[in-house]
Amino acid sequence: MTSITVAEIGRSFSKPSSLGFSRILRSVLRIPLVLKVMGANALIIAVVLALVGGGLWGEDQVQLVVVLGALTVVCIVNLLLVRLALSPINHLEDIADQVAAGDFGARARPSLVADPQLARLSDTVNELLDSLAAERRRIQKLGVEVVTAQDTERSRIAKELHESIAQTLAAVRFQLSAADAGTADPAMKNSLATARGMIGKVMDEVRNISQSLHPRMAEDLGLVIALEELAQQTGERSGLKVKVTANIGQKRVPAAVAATLFRVAQESLKSAEARAADGTAEILLYSSNGAICLEVSDNNHGLDSSHANVDNSGNGLATIRNRVALTGGVMRIASEQNGGTKVTAELRPTDEN
Repeated sequence: MTSITVAEIGRSFSKPSSLGFSRILRSVLRIPLVLKVMGANALIIAVVLALVGGGLWGEDQVQLVVVLGALTVVCIVNLLLVRLALSPINHLEDIADQVAAGDFGARARPSLVADPQLARLSDTVNELLDSLAAERRRIQKLGVEVVTAQDTERSRIAKELHESIAQTLAAVRFQLSAADAGTADPAMKNSLATARGMIGKVMDEVRNISQSLHPRMAEDLGLVIALEELAQQTGERSGLKVKVTANIGQKRVPAAVAATLFRVAQESLKSAEARAADGTAEILLYSSNGAICLEVSDNNHGLDSSHANVDNSGNGLATIRNRVALTGGVMRIASEQNGGTKVTAELRPTDEN
Protein backbone atom coordinates (compact mmCIF):
# COMPACT_ATOMS: atom_id res chain seq x y z
CA MET A 1 0.00 0.00 0.00
CA THR A 2 1.37 3.37 -0.94
CA SER A 3 2.04 5.67 1.98
CA ILE A 4 1.27 9.40 1.76
CA THR A 5 3.31 11.76 3.88
CA VAL A 6 1.98 14.81 5.67
CA ALA A 7 4.21 17.07 3.52
CA GLU A 8 2.68 15.71 0.32
CA ILE A 9 -0.82 16.29 1.67
CA GLY A 10 0.17 19.86 2.54
CA ARG A 11 1.58 20.48 -0.94
CA SER A 12 -1.58 19.08 -2.54
CA PHE A 13 -3.73 21.56 -0.58
CA SER A 14 -1.42 24.52 -1.09
CA LYS A 15 -0.78 23.99 -4.84
CA PRO A 16 -4.08 25.46 -6.16
CA SER A 17 -3.77 28.52 -3.95
CA SER A 18 -0.13 29.05 -4.96
CA LEU A 19 -1.05 28.80 -8.63
CA GLY A 20 -3.82 31.33 -8.15
CA PHE A 21 -1.47 33.67 -6.32
CA SER A 22 1.15 33.37 -9.08
CA ARG A 23 -1.46 34.23 -11.68
CA ILE A 24 -2.52 37.29 -9.71
CA LEU A 25 1.13 38.28 -9.23
CA ARG A 26 1.85 37.97 -12.94
CA SER A 27 -1.24 40.04 -13.75
CA VAL A 28 -0.14 42.76 -11.35
CA LEU A 29 3.40 42.78 -12.71
CA ARG A 30 2.09 43.21 -16.24
CA ILE A 31 0.36 46.48 -15.29
CA PRO A 32 2.17 49.50 -16.81
CA LEU A 33 4.62 51.19 -14.47
CA VAL A 34 2.71 54.47 -14.47
CA LEU A 35 -0.42 52.69 -13.27
CA LYS A 36 1.61 50.87 -10.61
CA VAL A 37 2.94 54.16 -9.25
CA MET A 38 -0.52 55.70 -9.32
CA GLY A 39 -1.94 52.71 -7.48
CA ALA A 40 0.79 52.83 -4.85
CA ASN A 41 0.23 56.55 -4.28
CA ALA A 42 -3.53 56.05 -4.06
CA LEU A 43 -2.95 53.29 -1.50
CA ILE A 44 -0.77 55.60 0.61
CA ILE A 45 -3.40 58.34 0.54
CA ALA A 46 -6.09 55.78 1.45
CA VAL A 47 -4.06 54.65 4.46
CA VAL A 48 -3.62 58.25 5.58
CA LEU A 49 -7.34 58.90 5.24
CA ALA A 50 -8.08 55.70 7.20
CA LEU A 51 -5.81 56.86 9.99
CA VAL A 52 -7.55 60.24 9.97
CA GLY A 53 -10.92 58.55 10.08
CA GLY A 54 -9.74 56.58 13.12
CA GLY A 55 -9.14 59.79 15.03
CA LEU A 56 -5.35 59.62 14.95
CA TRP A 57 -5.02 63.28 13.97
CA GLY A 58 -7.67 64.56 16.35
CA GLU A 59 -8.81 68.13 15.80
CA ASP A 60 -5.68 69.34 14.02
CA GLN A 61 -7.25 70.04 10.64
CA VAL A 62 -4.38 72.24 9.46
CA GLN A 63 -1.90 69.44 9.92
CA LEU A 64 -4.23 67.11 8.03
CA VAL A 65 -4.46 69.49 5.07
CA VAL A 66 -0.67 69.90 4.99
CA VAL A 67 -0.09 66.16 4.99
CA LEU A 68 -2.66 65.50 2.24
CA GLY A 69 -1.26 68.35 0.16
CA ALA A 70 2.26 67.00 0.56
CA LEU A 71 1.12 63.53 -0.46
CA THR A 72 -0.61 64.96 -3.52
CA VAL A 73 2.54 66.82 -4.55
CA VAL A 74 4.57 63.64 -4.04
CA CYS A 75 2.16 61.69 -6.26
CA ILE A 76 2.38 64.28 -9.05
CA VAL A 77 6.19 64.38 -8.85
CA ASN A 78 6.35 60.59 -8.93
CA LEU A 79 4.19 60.44 -12.06
CA LEU A 80 6.25 63.11 -13.81
CA LEU A 81 9.51 61.36 -12.96
CA VAL A 82 8.18 58.02 -14.18
CA ARG A 83 7.00 59.52 -17.46
CA LEU A 84 10.36 61.22 -17.96
CA ALA A 85 12.18 58.00 -17.15
CA LEU A 86 10.10 56.03 -19.66
CA SER A 87 10.28 58.59 -22.49
CA PRO A 88 13.55 57.14 -23.92
CA ILE A 89 11.89 53.72 -24.12
CA ASN A 90 8.96 55.21 -26.01
CA HIS A 91 11.44 56.86 -28.37
CA LEU A 92 13.16 53.51 -28.97
CA GLU A 93 9.77 51.99 -29.80
CA ASP A 94 9.21 54.76 -32.38
CA ILE A 95 12.67 54.06 -33.86
CA ALA A 96 11.79 50.37 -34.18
CA ASP A 97 8.56 51.26 -36.01
CA GLN A 98 10.46 53.56 -38.40
CA VAL A 99 13.02 50.86 -39.20
CA ALA A 100 10.25 48.30 -39.73
CA ALA A 101 8.62 50.75 -42.17
CA GLY A 102 11.84 50.97 -44.22
CA ASP A 103 13.57 54.01 -42.72
CA PHE A 104 16.96 52.37 -42.14
CA GLY A 105 18.56 55.70 -41.24
CA ALA A 106 16.49 56.20 -38.08
CA ARG A 107 18.58 56.44 -34.91
CA ALA A 108 17.87 57.07 -31.22
CA ARG A 109 18.66 60.60 -30.04
CA PRO A 110 20.51 61.27 -26.76
CA SER A 111 18.12 62.08 -23.91
CA LEU A 112 18.88 64.54 -21.11
CA VAL A 113 16.49 62.78 -18.73
CA ALA A 114 17.49 59.18 -19.44
CA ASP A 115 19.06 57.08 -16.71
CA PRO A 116 22.56 55.77 -17.44
CA GLN A 117 21.15 52.29 -18.08
CA LEU A 118 18.64 53.62 -20.61
CA ALA A 119 21.33 55.75 -22.24
CA ARG A 120 23.46 52.64 -22.68
CA LEU A 121 20.42 50.85 -24.14
CA SER A 122 19.97 53.63 -26.71
CA ASP A 123 23.66 53.46 -27.62
CA THR A 124 23.41 49.69 -28.01
CA VAL A 125 20.38 50.00 -30.27
CA ASN A 126 22.19 52.59 -32.41
CA GLU A 127 25.24 50.34 -32.69
CA LEU A 128 23.02 47.44 -33.72
CA LEU A 129 21.29 49.57 -36.37
CA ASP A 130 24.67 50.78 -37.65
CA SER A 131 25.83 47.17 -37.96
CA LEU A 132 22.65 46.23 -39.81
CA ALA A 133 23.06 49.21 -42.16
CA ALA A 134 26.67 48.23 -42.90
CA GLU A 135 25.62 44.63 -43.56
CA ARG A 136 22.81 45.85 -45.80
CA ARG A 137 25.29 47.95 -47.80
CA ARG A 138 27.61 44.95 -48.10
CA ILE A 139 24.78 42.70 -49.33
CA GLN A 140 23.66 45.40 -51.77
CA LYS A 141 27.22 45.69 -53.11
CA LEU A 142 27.39 41.93 -53.55
CA GLY A 143 24.00 42.01 -55.26
CA VAL A 144 25.20 44.64 -57.72
CA GLU A 145 28.28 42.53 -58.44
CA VAL A 146 26.09 39.47 -59.06
CA VAL A 147 23.79 41.41 -61.41
CA THR A 148 26.79 42.93 -63.20
CA ALA A 149 28.39 39.52 -63.67
CA GLN A 150 25.10 38.14 -64.96
CA ASP A 151 24.76 41.01 -67.41
CA THR A 152 28.34 40.52 -68.58
CA GLU A 153 27.69 36.85 -69.29
CA ARG A 154 24.39 37.62 -71.00
CA SER A 155 26.15 40.26 -73.10
CA ARG A 156 28.81 37.77 -74.16
CA ILE A 157 26.21 35.18 -75.20
CA ALA A 158 24.09 37.78 -76.99
CA LYS A 159 27.13 39.09 -78.85
CA GLU A 160 28.08 35.55 -79.87
CA LEU A 161 24.55 34.91 -81.15
CA HIS A 162 24.53 38.15 -83.09
CA GLU A 163 28.06 38.10 -84.51
CA SER A 164 28.49 34.38 -85.05
CA ILE A 165 25.23 32.55 -85.61
CA ALA A 166 23.37 35.46 -87.19
CA GLN A 167 26.21 36.21 -89.57
CA THR A 168 26.50 32.55 -90.51
CA LEU A 169 22.78 32.44 -91.28
CA ALA A 170 23.11 35.62 -93.33
CA ALA A 171 25.90 34.02 -95.34
CA VAL A 172 23.78 30.90 -95.95
CA ARG A 173 20.90 33.10 -97.05
CA PHE A 174 23.21 34.92 -99.49
CA GLN A 175 24.37 31.59 -100.91
CA LEU A 176 20.77 30.51 -101.41
CA SER A 177 20.06 33.76 -103.23
CA ALA A 178 23.07 33.13 -105.48
CA ALA A 179 21.88 29.58 -106.16
CA ASP A 180 18.41 30.89 -106.96
CA ALA A 181 19.88 33.30 -109.51
CA GLY A 182 21.85 30.49 -111.18
CA THR A 183 18.99 28.08 -111.75
CA ALA A 184 16.00 28.17 -114.06
CA ASP A 185 14.13 25.24 -112.50
CA PRO A 186 10.82 26.56 -111.07
CA ALA A 187 10.63 23.81 -108.45
CA MET A 188 14.17 24.56 -107.29
CA LYS A 189 13.42 28.27 -107.17
CA ASN A 190 10.40 27.61 -104.95
CA SER A 191 12.46 25.40 -102.63
CA LEU A 192 15.22 28.01 -102.41
CA ALA A 193 12.69 30.77 -101.72
CA THR A 194 11.14 28.66 -98.96
CA ALA A 195 14.55 28.01 -97.48
CA ARG A 196 15.42 31.73 -97.56
CA GLY A 197 12.14 32.51 -95.82
CA MET A 198 12.84 29.95 -93.08
CA ILE A 199 16.36 31.31 -92.58
CA GLY A 200 14.91 34.81 -92.36
CA LYS A 201 12.58 33.68 -89.57
CA VAL A 202 15.47 31.98 -87.76
CA MET A 203 17.51 35.17 -88.03
CA ASP A 204 14.63 37.14 -86.52
CA GLU A 205 14.37 34.63 -83.66
CA VAL A 206 18.11 34.81 -83.03
CA ARG A 207 17.88 38.62 -83.01
CA ASN A 208 14.98 38.52 -80.55
CA ILE A 209 16.76 36.05 -78.28
CA SER A 210 19.90 38.17 -78.39
CA GLN A 211 17.91 41.27 -77.51
CA SER A 212 16.09 39.42 -74.73
CA LEU A 213 19.31 38.14 -73.23
CA HIS A 214 20.96 41.53 -73.11
CA PRO A 215 18.96 44.58 -74.24
CA ARG A 216 21.71 47.00 -75.27
CA MET A 217 19.29 49.80 -76.13
CA ALA A 218 19.36 51.15 -72.57
CA GLU A 219 23.16 51.31 -72.67
CA ASP A 220 23.63 52.44 -76.27
CA LEU A 221 20.73 54.88 -76.67
CA GLY A 222 19.89 55.88 -73.10
CA LEU A 223 17.02 54.75 -70.92
CA VAL A 224 14.39 57.18 -72.24
CA ILE A 225 14.99 56.39 -75.93
CA ALA A 226 15.18 52.68 -75.11
CA LEU A 227 11.77 52.83 -73.39
CA GLU A 228 10.28 54.65 -76.38
CA GLU A 229 11.71 52.03 -78.73
CA LEU A 230 10.33 49.28 -76.48
CA ALA A 231 6.88 50.89 -76.55
CA GLN A 232 6.98 51.06 -80.36
CA GLN A 233 8.10 47.43 -80.71
CA THR A 234 5.38 46.29 -78.31
CA GLY A 235 2.72 48.13 -80.28
CA GLU A 236 3.91 46.69 -83.59
CA ARG A 237 4.05 43.19 -82.17
CA SER A 238 0.78 42.99 -80.27
CA GLY A 239 -1.24 46.14 -80.82
CA LEU A 240 -0.87 47.28 -77.22
CA LYS A 241 -0.80 51.09 -77.23
CA VAL A 242 2.00 52.25 -74.94
CA LYS A 243 2.65 55.86 -73.92
CA VAL A 244 6.03 56.90 -72.49
CA THR A 245 6.43 59.93 -70.21
CA ALA A 246 9.89 60.81 -68.87
CA ASN A 247 10.56 63.50 -66.30
CA ILE A 248 14.12 63.04 -65.03
CA GLY A 249 15.65 66.19 -66.49
CA GLN A 250 19.41 65.99 -66.87
CA LYS A 251 19.81 63.36 -64.16
CA ARG A 252 22.32 60.70 -65.16
CA VAL A 253 21.06 57.15 -64.95
CA PRO A 254 23.87 54.62 -64.29
CA ALA A 255 24.10 51.70 -66.69
CA ALA A 256 23.15 49.07 -64.09
CA VAL A 257 20.10 51.08 -62.99
CA ALA A 258 19.05 51.73 -66.60
CA ALA A 259 19.35 48.05 -67.52
CA THR A 260 17.32 46.98 -64.49
CA LEU A 261 14.54 49.53 -65.05
CA PHE A 262 14.41 48.62 -68.75
CA ARG A 263 13.87 44.97 -67.80
CA VAL A 264 11.12 45.98 -65.37
CA ALA A 265 9.34 47.78 -68.22
CA GLN A 266 9.97 44.86 -70.57
CA GLU A 267 8.50 42.23 -68.25
CA SER A 268 5.60 44.47 -67.25
CA LEU A 269 4.61 45.00 -70.87
CA LYS A 270 4.92 41.26 -71.54
CA SER A 271 2.54 40.65 -68.65
CA ALA A 272 0.13 43.26 -70.03
CA GLU A 273 0.28 41.67 -73.49
CA ALA A 274 -0.45 38.23 -72.07
CA ARG A 275 -3.59 39.50 -70.34
CA ALA A 276 -4.97 41.60 -73.23
CA ALA A 277 -3.03 42.70 -76.28
CA ASP A 278 -5.51 45.33 -77.47
CA GLY A 279 -5.45 47.56 -74.38
CA THR A 280 -3.38 50.56 -73.38
CA ALA A 281 -0.39 51.00 -71.11
CA GLU A 282 1.73 53.88 -69.83
CA ILE A 283 5.38 54.05 -68.80
CA LEU A 284 6.26 56.86 -66.41
CA LEU A 285 9.91 57.59 -65.60
CA TYR A 286 10.76 60.21 -62.97
CA SER A 287 13.15 61.02 -60.14
CA SER A 288 12.12 61.43 -56.51
CA ASN A 289 14.36 62.22 -53.54
CA GLY A 290 17.47 61.06 -55.33
CA ALA A 291 15.89 57.83 -56.59
CA ILE A 292 14.94 56.85 -60.15
CA CYS A 293 11.36 55.61 -60.30
CA LEU A 294 9.56 53.71 -63.04
CA GLU A 295 5.83 53.05 -63.20
CA VAL A 296 4.22 50.76 -65.77
CA SER A 297 0.42 50.75 -65.63
CA ASP A 298 -2.18 49.20 -67.90
CA ASN A 299 -5.96 49.06 -68.09
CA ASN A 300 -6.16 45.34 -68.85
CA HIS A 301 -7.53 42.67 -66.57
CA GLY A 302 -5.62 42.42 -63.31
CA LEU A 303 -3.25 39.61 -62.47
CA ASP A 304 -4.86 36.48 -61.09
CA SER A 305 -3.87 35.13 -57.70
CA SER A 306 -1.18 32.84 -59.09
CA HIS A 307 0.60 35.66 -60.92
CA ALA A 308 -0.07 38.34 -58.35
CA ASN A 309 2.11 36.38 -55.98
CA VAL A 310 5.41 37.45 -57.51
CA ASP A 311 7.32 35.21 -55.10
CA ASN A 312 6.64 32.43 -57.58
CA SER A 313 10.05 31.78 -59.12
CA GLY A 314 8.49 30.80 -62.42
CA ASN A 315 7.01 34.24 -62.89
CA GLY A 316 8.98 36.74 -65.00
CA LEU A 317 7.97 39.57 -62.68
CA ALA A 318 9.34 37.58 -59.74
CA THR A 319 12.73 37.29 -61.41
CA ILE A 320 12.82 41.02 -62.07
CA ARG A 321 11.77 41.85 -58.52
CA ASN A 322 14.59 39.68 -57.21
CA ARG A 323 16.98 41.59 -59.45
CA VAL A 324 15.64 44.93 -58.20
CA ALA A 325 16.04 43.75 -54.60
CA LEU A 326 19.63 42.63 -55.28
CA THR A 327 20.51 46.12 -56.45
CA GLY A 328 19.00 47.68 -53.33
CA GLY A 329 15.73 48.80 -54.91
CA VAL A 330 12.06 48.20 -54.25
CA MET A 331 9.45 46.85 -56.64
CA ARG A 332 5.72 46.83 -55.95
CA ILE A 333 2.76 45.39 -57.85
CA ALA A 334 -0.77 46.73 -57.40
CA SER A 335 -3.42 44.79 -59.29
CA GLU A 336 -7.20 44.68 -59.36
CA GLN A 337 -9.23 42.07 -61.18
CA ASN A 338 -11.06 44.66 -63.31
CA GLY A 339 -8.92 47.71 -62.68
CA GLY A 340 -5.62 46.97 -64.38
CA THR A 341 -2.14 46.56 -62.95
CA LYS A 342 0.57 48.98 -61.88
CA VAL A 343 4.19 47.93 -61.45
CA THR A 344 6.42 50.40 -59.62
CA ALA A 345 10.20 50.10 -59.30
CA GLU A 346 12.43 52.46 -57.34
CA LEU A 347 16.21 52.36 -57.54
CA ARG A 348 18.67 54.69 -55.86
CA PRO A 349 21.95 55.16 -57.76
CA THR A 350 25.01 54.42 -55.63
CA ASP A 351 28.75 54.23 -56.11
CA GLU A 352 28.39 50.50 -56.72
CA ASN A 353 25.91 50.78 -59.60
